[in-house]
Amino acid sequence: MQLPKVQHILVVIFLCVFSEINSQENLELQSILLDSTLTKDANAIVRSEDIVVEINSINSVTIRSKRIVTILNKYGNKYAKSYQGYDSSRNIKKLQLTVYNALGKEINKYKKKDFSDRSAVSAGTLFSDDRIKYVDYTPTGYPYSIVFESEIESSITAYIRPWVPISGYSLSVQKSTFRVLNPTKIPIRNKEERFNGYNIKMSKENMELFYEMSNVPASSFEVQAPSFYNIFPIARIALNDFSLDGIEGSAKDWKSLGKWEYDHLIAGRDQLPEKTLKEVEKLMIGADTKREKAKRIYNYVQNKTRYISVQLGIGGLIPFLASDVDKWGYGDCKALTNYTKALLKSQNIESYYTELYAGQEKRDMDDEFASIEGNHVILNIPDEEEDIWLECTSQTAPFNFIGDFTDDRNVLVLKPEGGEIKRTKKYSPEENTLHTTATISLLADASIKAEVVSISKGLQYDWRYLTKLEPIKDQKLYYKEYWDHINNLNIVSIELEDDKDSISYQEHVKIDARNYATKVGSRLLIMPNIFNRITRKMPRYKDRKTPLVISRGYVDVDEYIIKVPEGYAINKLPEKKVFETIFGKYSCSIEKVDESTLKYSRNLLIKDGEHPKEKYEDYRQFMAKLRTADKTKIILKQL
Repeated sequence: MQLPKVQHILVVIFLCVFSEINSQENLELQSILLDSTLTKDANAIVRSEDIVVEINSINSVTIRSKRIVTILNKYGNKYAKSYQGYDSSRNIKKLQLTVYNALGKEINKYKKKDFSDRSAVSAGTLFSDDRIKYVDYTPTGYPYSIVFESEIESSITAYIRPWVPISGYSLSVQKSTFRVLNPTKIPIRNKEERFNGYNIKMSKENMELFYEMSNVPASSFEVQAPSFYNIFPIARIALNDFSLDGIEGSAKDWKSLGKWEYDHLIAGRDQLPEKTLKEVEKLMIGADTKREKAKRIYNYVQNKTRYISVQLGIGGLIPFLASDVDKWGYGDCKALTNYTKALLKSQNIESYYTELYAGQEKRDMDDEFASIEGNHVILNIPDEEEDIWLECTSQTAPFNFIGDFTDDRNVLVLKPEGGEIKRTKKYSPEENTLHTTATISLLADASIKAEVVSISKGLQYDWRYLTKLEPIKDQKLYYKEYWDHINNLNIVSIELEDDKDSISYQEHVKIDARNYATKVGSRLLIMPNIFNRITRKMPRYKDRKTPLVISRGYVDVDEYIIKVPEGYAINKLPEKKVFETIFGKYSCSIEKVDESTLKYSRNLLIKDGEHPKEKYEDYRQFMAKLRTADKTKIILKQL
C-alpha cells in the first residue's frame, strides 16, 4: 500500500531521528517520545523529580534532589531552575547540571566548580549572606532537557521545605516524589492540601513521609482565578523540636511557636536612647487619644527613617535593635516595625509585631498549621473600635492604611503570651470609591476641552496616590496611558492633592484632544463617557477549571457636564441603562439640562467574592454589557 505523501515524509524523518540515537542513551531524555497528554498546553514537563529530606537531628537536615525537566519552548525556560541558594547555615555538598538535546544526547555538563556565584538579593539589600550558584545556559534549540542534582546540608530545621510538585502554569508533571527520612524520630507534623483530583500516593510510617504524584497534565492560567497558592497541591512539614541558627525551640501550634519567636527574636530589642524618649514626649503634647499619639509616632518614624533590606543569617528573622535604627535612620520591615513598636511602648501604647505574606495577590498564613513562614512584617495596635495596622516601611502611606499589599489576609500576631492568628482589614466596595466630575466643551471641529476632578478613597486611593511623587513628565504619561482611548490627547495641566488625614486623593486635570468626536456629514457623534470606561475584554473558556474570584470590590461615580457647540442641536438621547447581577450593579444615563448642555451620569458597583466556575460566563457577559454601555454614543445635528 502506498503511504500518503505527508505520512511518508514523517516516517522518513522518524527513521532518520532514530538512526542518530545510539543504544546507550537514556530513553527518558528523548523529547520525541513524550506523551501528547503531557505536551498539551505545556511549556515544560517535569519528567521526574526526586526530593529526599533527611532529618539528622534537631539542628541538622540534608536535602538531596534530582530533577529532570524537558523545556518545550522559550516560555518554559523559567522551569529549568538551574540554580541553588546557600548561606552561612546552608552548605552545598553536591551540584551538577547536565543538558540534553531532543534526542537524549548530552550537549553540556556543569559540575559545581563550573557554576557562577553571586549575591541572591537585589542592590537594595544592605546586608545579606544569601548567595546563589547558577548556570546561565542559553538554549540553541527546543525541546531540550536538563538534569539538575544537588545536595544541601543545613543547620536550620525551623523551616522544612514543603512539597510543591506543580510549581506553575503550563507545566506538566510526569513524576514527582518527596520523601522525609527521620532516623532520630523527631516528632513531625504534616498537612496536605488540595490533593483531591490528582494522582497522588502518600504514606506515613515511623515518623517518616512519602508522597508521589504522576502524570498530571499542564494547567493553563485563567483570569480572575484563585491565588496560585490556593489551586495546586502542597504538603507542609514541620518539626515539633527545631533549631534556628543554634537557637533550639519546641512548638506545635501558633500560640507556642509565636511565644518562642517573641522570646528569642523580639523581646529585649526595644531600648531607646534618652534623647529620643524626650523628643517623643514633646511630640505628644496636645495628643489626648491613643490614636492621635500613635499617628504622631508613625509620622515621626516616616520622617526619621528609610527602608533597606537585611537578610543576614538569623537576621532574616530577627530585627535590628531599636537603638540602632534610631542611630542609623534605616532598617528593614522587621527593624522599622520593632522601632515603631518601641516608640509606642514609651507612651504605654501596646502594639504587636506581625508576620504575614505580603503582595497584591492575597495569601494567608495557615491558621491550622504552625510553621515559620511569611515574607513581611507590619505592626498591629489593638483598639476598641477597630484594630490599627501600620505599614512601617512606607514613607508615604497614611496612618492606619495598609492598602492592597497586606489587606484582608490571615497574619501571625506575636504577643508575650504567644502567637495569635488575626485578619487584616478588609476594605469594602463602598470604601474603595472613585468620584469623577468633569466639565467638557465640545467644539464644532470635533475637538474637546475638559476639566476633570477625581477624588479617590480606600484602595482606589492606594492605586493612584503615588502619581503625586512622579516627575511631571511621568504624570502626563500616566494620564495618557490611563485615558489611552482618547486619541490626540494633550495634558494641559495637573494639580494633585494628597490628604493623608482623610485618606483621599484629588486629581485636577485639564486636557484637550483633537478629533474626539466623529463627523458624519452635518452630524457629530460623541461618546459621552470620556474618562472612565471599561475597555478590557474578558476571555471565553470552553471548559473553565477554576472558580471566579473578584478579589476587591469598588464603587465608581461619574458626573460630566457636556457643552454642545454653537450651531448644533441635541438629537434623541438613549434611554437609561441599568444592569444588576450578583457581581454588581451598573447604571448610566444622559439627560438634557438645556438646549446646549447635557449631563452624563454613571454609577458602577463591583462586589468582591468567590463564585463557582460555572458563574464565570455570566460575569464575562456582565462585563461585556458594561463595556458596550460605556461606548454609548449620542448624535448632535447641525442646525
